[in-house]
Amino acid sequence: TFPHQGRKQWYQRRVRGMAEGIRSYCWNLEPSAKRRAHRLTAIFAFLILLSTGILLFNLLGFSIVFQSLVNAQVVLTNGTLSFEQWLLPSPRIYKVVTVYNITNTDEVSAGQAPVVQPLGPYYFREYREKIDVGVVYNQEIWFSENKHYVFDDEKTNANLSSSTKLDPATDTFTTINLAYVGIAYNLTTINAPVSEIIEAFAAAEVEGEMNLFMKNRTVKEIMFGYKDPLLTIIKLKFPTLPDTIQIVYNMSRRDMTKRSKIWNGQKDVSLLGQYTEWQGFTSLPWWGSKEANTINGTEGLFFAPNVDRDTSLTTWTDDLFRSNPMEYVCDEIVHKMNTYKFGIPEYVLANATRNPLNAGFYSFCPSGLMNLTSVVNAPVFASKPSFLDGESWLLDEVVGLPPVNRTTMDTNIWVEPITGALVNAKKQLQVNMLIERMEKFPKLGKLRKKPRYVPIALVVETGGMDDELAGTFRTEVFLPRLVFIIVVWCLYGIANVFLVGVGITLHKHLKKNQSTDRTLLIPPEDKAHAYGADNA
Repeated sequence: TFPHQGRKQWYQRRVRGMAEGIRSYCWNLEPSAKRRAHRLTAIFAFLILLSTGILLFNLLGFSIVFQSLVNAQVVLTNGTLSFEQWLLPSPRIYKVVTVYNITNTDEVSAGQAPVVQPLGPYYFREYREKIDVGVVYNQEIWFSENKHYVFDDEKTNANLSSSTKLDPATDTFTTINLAYVGIAYNLTTINAPVSEIIEAFAAAEVEGEMNLFMKNRTVKEIMFGYKDPLLTIIKLKFPTLPDTIQIVYNMSRRDMTKRSKIWNGQKDVSLLGQYTEWQGFTSLPWWGSKEANTINGTEGLFFAPNVDRDTSLTTWTDDLFRSNPMEYVCDEIVHKMNTYKFGIPEYVLANATRNPLNAGFYSFCPSGLMNLTSVVNAPVFASKPSFLDGESWLLDEVVGLPPVNRTTMDTNIWVEPITGALVNAKKQLQVNMLIERMEKFPKLGKLRKKPRYVPIALVVETGGMDDELAGTFRTEVFLPRLVFIIVVWCLYGIANVFLVGVGITLHKHLKKNQSTDRTLLIPPEDKAHAYGADNA
């Protein structure tokens, strides 16, 4: 043990030794060693800042920089890939048509359920070209569109023998006479006495149009139009009535008299491709509410970038003369790219009772149908194939339609979420005619009173990127992004390797100097005294 005074002196010597050691460690290094320590410390601090900066850029800054580059490429301005594809789309777009031949005409006329036989499918290549393009205040684009269809014999008959070849120009089928039923159904829209209309029908029968309720027509005539003899005769009495029947309008340049307008995305990329005017209309004239008559959505070839799973995409469907929302279904890999799959939700086809918003579209009909009567002036109703998402009795009332299969029958689009580009699309539309008893018209007098919806044709529109375009898209969009990500992460890894190396070197250097000066914790001149005190 130490006496009180000896213990105090021992502690004093101890403190003096520690202070001397710290001073020696901090200030008594050789100049070269001191400079090396300072350099190592500076390099270590710089590498910490560099590594942290690269990590933060990867986590936060890169997505912002890359998204700004994407936004610059997707806007519809001269020189961008999006603008070139919009002007003249390179992906092959097809309208695939299947018509339904009614095989029991007498029974249908007597009020029984129709038995239909599918005929087809017929492939028509769709060509789109934007013409008369102009820019409005660097924000909107004026344009007209030439859209027409050409029969693809090779694709249609690829797996058929010569004896069963399909030809829409010569293949005929029996269907409801759209003109006869349309005029009978819309008597209230014609400003003329019913007796005069019936007289016109009688005149048509005299001219040889004996079976007015059912007609034999070629696939091409029903799809792309023909001058109906009944309408031609009736038009003599009522000049305002059309005399042409068609499901798809096969446009030509001389028909392009009205222009449309969309946002080009340059001022606000979230509005990219959104219609503000269509075929001269800023608001539609056919529907029953302001919301229903609003023109919005894109034509479906592309959307604004940075697509989110929680938001719906709105497409303008010119076949239906309305906009339709599409909601996220699932993620799918298409053409080696991650895509979001969207589909038309069930509430879009719900009737006005189940979805009051659809009252503006005159959806006072069974759920699963879209009422197009106000647009085409005939009782035409669109649906999904086999009345998918519709009331079950609709399918039960038609013999010969395939059973419902959502996987193969639903309308879907596949969108690349970063750019908003359309990767694949499949729009499926079944055209149906409403028939019911109308006592004033002999050909309709034996039908049942409850409405029946008879399918006329199924029109499937397919399109999207082919393998070549998908490869180009991946090369121009994703390959640079992938290379950039790899380079940045490599830099991050290299910075961390150097950081670890410098840290180890600095640690060894400091440890060496600590071991060299460790004896200074007790001053040399006090060692003997300290040992003596300890031995005492």
